Amino acid sequence: MSPKLSLITRGLQIARRNPAIIATVLRMEYRHRLGIPRDRRLRAGWSAPPTNLSINLTNRCNLKCVMCRGIRLGQEVPENRPWYSRARELGLEDWTRLLEEAASFRPWLYVTGGEPLMYPHFRDFVGEAKKRRLVVHLQTNGTLLAREAAFLVEMGVEAVNVSIDGPPAVHDRIRGLKGGFAKVEAGVQALVEARRRRGRPNPILSFNCTISKGNLEHLEEMVPLAIRLRADVMQLQHTMFDSPENVARHNRFLSPERSRDLGLEVAHPSICEGEYYENELQPEDLPKLQSALNRARQQAQGRLLLHFMPNLPDGLLSPYYLDLNYPFPQGCDDFWATARILADGTFSPCLNLVVGNITSQPFLEMWNGPRMRQLRTLIAQGLFPGCARCCHRQFTKASRAF
Repeated sequence: MSPKLSLITRGLQIARRNPAIIATVLRMEYRHRLGIPRDRRLRAGWSAPPTNLSINLTNRCNLKCVMCRGIRLGQEVPENRPWYSRARELGLEDWTRLLEEAASFRPWLYVTGGEPLMYPHFRDFVGEAKKRRLVVHLQTNGTLLAREAAFLVEMGVEAVNVSIDGPPAVHDRIRGLKGGFAKVEAGVQALVEARRRRGRPNPILSFNCTISKGNLEHLEEMVPLAIRLRADVMQLQHTMFDSPENVARHNRFLSPERSRDLGLEVAHPSICEGEYYENELQPEDLPKLQSALNRARQQAQGRLLLHFMPNLPDGLLSPYYLDLNYPFPQGCDDFWATARILADGTFSPCLNLVVGNITSQPFLEMWNGPRMRQLRTLIAQGLFPGCARCCHRQFTKASRAF
């Protein structure tokens, strides 16, 4: 059986256990193909409810990844970013209120962080989500996965995505934790074993490898590694990066004065020191990268489902990594498709733009409130400078964010 057919079969088995996933997936497809284009064309900043909710349960993290865009590497956190404060993390009651509201439009829940398994009420949060038959997709660095593996299987969590950036020494160096890979491997093994022991199709297990200078020489090892660890999907992600020059241009674009004139609330500066990663790949690295990607395709054939994020044609690798001003398509559907709620309840679509907070206003009121309608109007006219290498934007006309 081909990897794609095997995954479809597993998906159908998961749907038998939670039929609500069918409505969620069908709505995602409808919104992508028809609903969002119609809203953009006819509804002047208005949108139907999102198909995806990105839930940042916590900004706590036990790693110091070199390519992380969160402030975790020793920089001072500005006071206007309360979502970094452990004291401001939401309790279960606030999240439950959001889940109750979300049950009416059945989004795909993407549960992330920081490291979400460090959130003290993680199990209770998942329990509340599953009570409402919501689809739960966990993003984790995998170091704490072993202790939660049986719970995730038992609760019917549909998908788990684990970050792995290379063989043991490479992964540990990039993630800043000696012995980190061993913890990830133990967690993955515990999850696969719990799934086998319970006879469950869930969760679908995927690995995400972020491409960087630090693992360029080892990318050809990733597909065999994923097959050995019995992953269902391997995703190779091109790095999200920026430059000091482009960050300065973006912050001028969203200056306090201009933001005020546009009717936006921004935690200024929109991108601060420590919130972006600088690309280290050079022109001489790109043939190596292209060769590694081609080799990964060959290795995965008939054995593993392989994704690229974004899925770039060969001719766009060079402009992606070497030219932040390259005129890629200016499309982004994220403001119509996805809502991101930060650890303190702040509704922030991206770039430290602030729409409101779920502790003080119902989510759906904010979703089509004045700030979101204005943001959709602006982004429909063209992306912000800080969007240059965001994983949610479109880099080809056929691409889309998940």
